[in-house]
Amino acid sequence: MTKLRFNVPVKLCVRIDVSFVNALARTLHLMTIMNCLAIVVVRLGIAKTVVLAIARTATLSTPLVVGIISAPAIRAQSASEIRPKFEVASIKPCKDFVPVGGRGGGGAFSPGRMNLTCQTVEGYIQAAYILFANGTNAKFFSLVPIEGGPSWINSDRYTITAKAENRTTPGIMQGPMLQTLLEDRFKLRIHRETREVHAYALTVAKRGPKLQAFKPGSCTPRPPIDLTKPQSPPPALAPGERYCASLGTSKGPNIVVDAEGMSLDDFAKIFLRPLGRPVINKTGITGTFNFHLVYAPDEDTRSEATAPSIFTALQQQLGLQLESTKSTGEFLVIDHVEKPSGN
Repeated sequence: MTKLRFNVPVKLCVRIDVSFVNALARTLHLMTIMNCLAIVVVRLGIAKTVVLAIARTATLSTPLVVGIISAPAIRAQSASEIRPKFEVASIKPCKDFVPVGGRGGGGAFSPGRMNLTCQTVEGYIQAAYILFANGTNAKFFSLVPIEGGPSWINSDRYTITAKAENRTTPGIMQGPMLQTLLEDRFKLRIHRETREVHAYALTVAKRGPKLQAFKPGSCTPRPPIDLTKPQSPPPALAPGERYCASLGTSKGPNIVVDAEGMSLDDFAKIFLRPLGRPVINKTGITGTFNFHLVYAPDEDTRSEATAPSIFTALQQQLGLQLESTKSTGEFLVIDHVEKPSGN
């Protein structure tokens, strides 16, 4: 069976805090996000050790592939398409670097400068082509499996130090510019494929939904992240005000999810992603809600858990259910990659 690789953080945190992820993302330290730093990983759902952010590679079984629907190449193939590039870039192998728990050495940014320390090529690919692909809107909860490529892309580590124009944003450096660098120096050739895969449809259970409507003004949603603008912490709130919570915690053998002011689309995308299949909201329910869900994390620990499986918990606690269906899934396929050329 073909194996797919997902870039996932190694460190198993006991907490997912989506609001804090957004706050952290404003610093735009790519490898800080990618290494998780005990923020966004938890043992959730049937997929066992799973994540909501990207960092290191784990191996998961491929979903059923019925056929390739499309396979557009990810490359500047026309003369009219000009992608930005660094003025100067240095790539050095990390020969003596010993990762702690599989993590790299982090990243740092200053105006027009980027330094990414001892990361795998596969991590760089996920960052450049998924997380910061267009340099404007970070896709923090997009996990796209990678196929192809030699084994060293997930074992050999490299430090990238690069200089761009002073006004270049970290999003552009970590996205389009890093794409150009990977293609020029690693000779990377990669394309996307869209395939039919197993999925879940989120529907309303027979007895109807049990959703708590969000009360506007009860908390403040965090502002969206715009990678084209200088990043800073979210503004301080007035006394008595707070930002809406959006987190998952591990309490004993159970997982507890609390999210405020969230749509069903976002709830499925963020908190049901660990099921290992795409989850499509077919409820037809719009609006925002407060969610509270308690369930057993996976088969290995269910005997110790005091809560039901996520499938049963959704029905009992939220009046929702998951039904098997088929959908389309995106894949990154590596056609060619080489160890980097000299500086």
